[in-house]
Amino acid sequence: MKQCVAALTCVVLLGCGRGGPEAPKPPEPPAAPAAPEAPRPPQAPPASEGTAAIVVPVGDDNRLNIPPAIYPPLPGRFADAAAVTPGGWRIEYRVEGDLNGDRRADLVLVLRQQNPANIVNNDGLGGERLDTNPRLLVVGLAGQDGYRLAVANHSFIPRHLEPTLSDALEQSPAIRNGVLSITLNYFASAGGWTMSNATSRFRWQDGALRLIGHDYSEVQRNTGETLDRSVNFLTRRVSTTTSSIDADKDPAPVWTRLADGPLLTIDQVGDGLEFNPVG
Repeated sequence: MKQCVAALTCVVLLGCGRGGPEAPKPPEPPAAPAAPEAPRPPQAPPASEGTAAIVVPVGDDNRLNIPPAIYPPLPGRFADAAAVTPGGWRIEYRVEGDLNGDRRADLVLVLRQQNPANIVNNDGLGGERLDTNPRLLVVGLAGQDGYRLAVANHSFIPRHLEPTLSDALEQSPAIRNGVLSITLNYFASAGGWTMSNATSRFRWQDGALRLIGHDYSEVQRNTGETLDRSVNFLTRRVSTTTSSIDADKDPAPVWTRLADGPLLTIDQVGDGLEFNPVG
């Protein structure tokens, strides 16, 4: 925020009257009150100061009465996992490991809201009850006095909104050799034959959690066709293999190359289940 310094000008009036005392000056009229300062727009807090509450509505085309997701503010610094977990939320997954190379165990949490209003009745296809409670992916970088909030992401793990689809997150994230891996799954009990899973790998680099690898596997349950694709964003190389579950041996992969570009942050990736690095 800019600091404004007012300049003060001093004016000295010297009396120049002749032949007697100077006539008294008439009293000055009272100064008009200063106009009130216009309110300044609120400033967004930097990441180190935490996050603000976020409301994400559900599209109008959803046939279920699903409340909007409300993501509460999180502190910029916290002592432990319990201190960063808001009221009405629980720790679904917790994993520790060094992400930024300082030999301290950083903290990765998947938090899930526990709001009964987000568990909705379903009279159509799929289960009778659908838990649509949203999730938050939280990363805290360890320091001498606790953790600094580095990531508070609500878009990468999609909210479970369709009763005929499986929940995208079925296993814990993992940290290995400084890389965070998150696997998301897709399975439709009606309306489609595709079954797939995608594993995204992130590394802390240049002050952000950035995508360095993406592995995708897909099976068409009606035809048996398979697709396996692996992307290395560091080398920009892509390996793609198409085959069938009936094949005795998979064919050799086809290698292609991505156009040069920066490494995406986890916020830039968006929905991890819909993300397609090759278009």
